Amino acid sequence: MATTVTIRVNYVDADVNYATTPADYIDVDPINDYFIWSKDLNDLLDHEPTSDELNEHAEAIDDVDDVTVSRLLLMDSSHNIGGSYYTHIIKGMGENKRYVLCFSFDNVTATIPRLEAWDDNTHTTADNLCLGNGTPANSFIKAVKTTDSLPGASWAGTPIAGASNYVELDTAALTGAKDLYANVKIVIPGAYVTPAQETFVLTVRYTYL
Repeated sequence: MATTVTIRVNYVDADVNYATTPADYIDVDPINDYFIWSKDLNDLLDHEPTSDELNEHAEAIDDVDDVTVSRLLLMDSSHNIGGSYYTHIIKGMGENKRYVLCFSFDNVTATIPRLEAWDDNTHTTADNLCLGNGTPANSFIKAVKTTDSLPGASWAGTPIAGASNYVELDTAALTGAKDLYANVKIVIPGAYVTPAQETFVLTVRYTYL
């Protein structure tokens, strides 16, 4: 039987795991939902942001220091009421928090599940500027496994991009149903010379018996 994974995000309290309080989490629809990394998002919580709004809320690049994008939103298509969408601020993104992104597996796996980043859902290239412009080690997307512990007060994470740079979500292949966790942030290098609005795909890769 195929092993499936449900992706969930914490929008209430990133100190509480899914098993303890399922109501703190929202299931992500991989087809219709998407993430938005930006800043000052409180006025974008009752509708799907336009391109102009996303530009207005873009994180400013610093002339010297690296900048961590402030907020992460889930664009949640399941809460479409009368044509209006709801977005939710995901709690704990980029902070020393353990229960931010949850990956709930319903059965065993043959490989260790891992988190990857790609240009799009063809999973053939990782050349976006935010993914390192073809150099995976330069990816802005930093991820850390939090399945077993907190990431640490000043966690740096692993730059993820393509098939060579990824984060394993556990220490071994799964022997049964299990919730795995990760935290992810975007860090823009100081004095970066090419502002851009880009999309990319986060992928959970695993095989099953």
